[in-house]
Amino acid sequence: MLNQLRADFYRLSHTMGIYLTLLVTIIYSAIITGKELIGGIIVSDYSMKELNSIKVWSLKDGINASTLSSSLLVYIFIGIFVMTIGYEFSQKTYKNTLVSGITRTQFIVSKYLIMLINIFAFSLIYFFTSIVTGMTLSRSVGTSWSSLLTMIFKTSLVIAFFISVIFELAILVLLLTSSIVTGSVFIVAFPILVATLHNIADWSWLKYFDFFSVALKISLKLIPNNQLWNYISISLVVVLITMVLSVVVIRNKEM
Repeated sequence: MLNQLRADFYRLSHTMGIYLTLLVTIIYSAIITGKELIGGIIVSDYSMKELNSIKVWSLKDGINASTLSSSLLVYIFIGIFVMTIGYEFSQKTYKNTLVSGITRTQFIVSKYLIMLINIFAFSLIYFFTSIVTGMTLSRSVGTSWSSLLTMIFKTSLVIAFFISVIFELAILVLLLTSSIVTGSVFIVAFPILVATLHNIADWSWLKYFDFFSVALKISLKLIPNNQLWNYISISLVVVLITMVLSVVVIRNKEM
């Protein structure tokens, strides 16, 4: 599996699309911080009035605004999904990988890890771009540097994990339909559909599957510590079940 991970990293590093995705991520972060905007699809009840009332933003305020605006990242990062696994299925080159000695389980796990690592790295760059932009504008830190860097690391990790849950579900959809378009549409539609149903329907259990809302609420410390593990454990179970189902599907897929 390590060889597969190295091969995927090498392939992605030589793919123009990954750099375009990175460029869009950087530009998006710079615009939010530089223009003092809050973009994306707001799925958190965090008070935006607090940010809007601040006359001079600090670096910490820029990070908070970037966190609120990070709901759009799941759509920007679709390129990572497409380039990591979607392209292989559209060109049917995944067959070459599977006959090279790697097991189906290792194939699915390695694809998930590649996406998770890339999403985490891009999320870090997203937040560090906010810091660089704020420093360019001579803004104060607003807190200690250690607290700011810890905030960036934890927020990037949380966002990366919950986006990866959606992408893992999309892998299963891709395997079931053999359609990269369907898998990509699922990534677009799933967060919106779950968030909409959660808001209009009286189904309290849906909050555990509103993955991006959960990511933002955890990052902004809006979920009590005694409830935090419930959200994380359910998401981990979803990832594990989806992986198992993906392995079952790919084992029964015609080579």
